[in-house]
Amino acid sequence: MKNSHISTALTREKLSAAFLQVFDSVAPYIFFLSVALVSLCFILALIFQNRTPDSKEVLFLNGDYEKAFKIWSRIANEGQEEAQMMVGMSNYVGLTSVADKDQALRWYKLAGDSGNEYAQFTVGRFYESLGNPHDDIEAFKWYKKAAELGNSFAQHKIGSLLLHGKGVEQNRIKAHVWLNLASSKGSLRANSERKKLERSLSDSELKLAREKAVKCLMTNYVTCP
Repeated sequence: MKNSHISTALTREKLSAAFLQVFDSVAPYIFFLSVALVSLCFILALIFQNRTPDSKEVLFLNGDYEKAFKIWSRIANEGQEEAQMMVGMSNYVGLTSVADKDQALRWYKLAGDSGNEYAQFTVGRFYESLGNPHDDIEAFKWYKKAAELGNSFAQHKIGSLLLHGKGVEQNRIKAHVWLNLASSKGSLRANSERKKLERSLSDSELKLAREKAVKCLMTNYVTCP
């Protein structure tokens, strides 16, 4: 029995020695293969991120707005929403020519229709800035799109518009829902309005508003009021 244990130990020792010998022989290749794979991943990342010295972002940062705008325009016409936003911004501020707010709005709407929440919020801000009831209705519509995609700025705006009956029928419970959602994402202004609103709500109204906010969040904004 003792001899059996000794034989087993010797066998394990031989196997371990053989394994270490094989590992020592292939270790350099494993190391170089790992380095090669990491390098390949890095190179591919650079290629797919398109961060070459003549990229549109670098051109923009260097003040070569004309070239950057041409690249963004080409990509925007292909339907890329971020490029559509940049073309909209360029038209709005007159980056390469005279400012054209109608063209800016057109491009922001295209990006918004593609599902870009920041473009949707920007369109809402544009309409709200016009300051008349009809445009407030449009502003609410675009803010709502962005809010339902989780944009906290738009959620705050929706809550505020509902609270004051601007562009939509006044509804304090719905207003609390959206202000509560925006507050949960760190919006200080929404939180301030929410706390002020809560002082005017009854216990049952506040309970209902909170239940609606939870349901809204749990359904990924599908059931929001």
